[in-house]
Amino acid sequence: MEKTSPLRGTLPSNGLRLLTSLLTLYGLTTGVSSNHVIVPEKVNAVLGKNITLGCRIEVGSNLSLTQISWERRLSSGTITLAVFNPKYGTSFSQEYAQRVSFVSPSIQDATITLKEVGFADIGSYTCKVATFPLGNTQASTFVNVLVEPKVYVSAGPTALLDGGNESLVATCIAERGRPAAEVFWETELYGRSEKESHDEPNSTTTTHVRYMWQPQSYAQGKTLTCVVRHPALQTEFRIPYILNVQFAPMVSIIGLNKNWYVGQENVKFTCGAKANPPARHFTWIRLDGLMPEGVEISNNSFAFTRPLERNDSGVYRCEVMNDIGLRSQNVNLWVQDPPPTTAAPSTTASLLHDTSGTGTALDQKRALFTSPTLASLPDSSLGTIVGGAVGGVLFLILLLILGGACFMRQRRTFRGDYYTKQYLGPSDMQKESQLDVLQPHELQEVYGDKTSKGSQELKPKLGGDIIYPDYTPEPRTGLTGGMPTGASRRETTTLITTTPKTCTPVGLLCTAP
Repeated sequence: MEKTSPLRGTLPSNGLRLLTSLLTLYGLTTGVSSNHVIVPEKVNAVLGKNITLGCRIEVGSNLSLTQISWERRLSSGTITLAVFNPKYGTSFSQEYAQRVSFVSPSIQDATITLKEVGFADIGSYTCKVATFPLGNTQASTFVNVLVEPKVYVSAGPTALLDGGNESLVATCIAERGRPAAEVFWETELYGRSEKESHDEPNSTTTTHVRYMWQPQSYAQGKTLTCVVRHPALQTEFRIPYILNVQFAPMVSIIGLNKNWYVGQENVKFTCGAKANPPARHFTWIRLDGLMPEGVEISNNSFAFTRPLERNDSGVYRCEVMNDIGLRSQNVNLWVQDPPPTTAAPSTTASLLHDTSGTGTALDQKRALFTSPTLASLPDSSLGTIVGGAVGGVLFLILLLILGGACFMRQRRTFRGDYYTKQYLGPSDMQKESQLDVLQPHELQEVYGDKTSKGSQELKPKLGGDIIYPDYTPEPRTGLTGGMPTGASRRETTTLITTTPKTCTPVGLLCTAP
């Protein structure tokens, strides 16, 4: 018997045709799915301003675009905002007809503009593309509404006083921003910031940033800057705030060269004051006496209308006042002697001149010298030189006096009064002792001419101070060893100093007065 093989499964002819149709449809579907509808994922709109919703379309060559529409999903359902048909043009819903428009409608671009965006416009928007034979393709974007904050700076409640306690300088405010704004202060001061935020309706937020600082006068006129950053702002927002620190006058005086002298002219002092609020009153006074004559005071200036005098020396003060307080600055005016090249005018000399012009030459010479005043002598190099010269002269005079005293003392060693004695021979020595006397005729050689009367003066000798022996020779008889017996010889020797001395004879003796 013959075996037949079992039948293999075969595909009917109608099944083959179905498979071919499915493959063709798959190819068409694959071509359409490769096309895209491109929209931004999220768009931020600023409250009250316009917004643009972009939609770019890429259609396959095997498809034909029949319609493009923009729809919005609401809790109540979906509504159509605008439609573009390549054949029939554009159309808009009645509700959005005044607010929505296409920018440049085409089969590749369906971008629209939404005007005057409000909080009600927050939500999802869909760009839908209808093609044949594929059908609809769509993409959605979310619209968020930003609220640009209102930014301003508010000054502190109290005035800033120099040296006061820590105070609120200013507050930077970003009001009702959505989302909350970033707020801070920029400054060179060493203060601190305090931040405070609170929510407002429609999901907005108000932010306050306070700046606390202890006021000081050096910061007057400096700037604080309030800086605000927010997505609704194209750039950061900056508001400058100028500090206004009030302080009492800071007084300074112009013209303090500290080199004033007698006779100096055009001496002027100007009192300046830096104050906030501005100074409104200036006063000049003298602390150590009455204000001198010849002074002109005009608001903040003090000037001598005449040359300076010694009596102008003193302490002067400028007082300045504003609404905060009173401050002052002193001027220690010390009038010195004029420089060597400057002739000092003399107030005493004018009193010595005769008003009639008949004064003698001696009076005119005396008028050139003035009496000293009670003013202190200046400590200058000229005084040092004069003092040194006077001291040197006094030292030389002292040396001369000491030398003269020593010289005179040496010469007085041999000064005195001298007289002569009579020499007696050997024979006379055995006689009774006799007084050594001078005979009157033996004094004539010492006392000059016999005709002299009254006081007797020493007779000057040309040969010097020594007077040689003057005796009367006696006849020599027999020379037996020395002097002859009974012989007597008298010798007179006198030593006289060069200084003449008077001598008064008393009896036969000459005594010095």
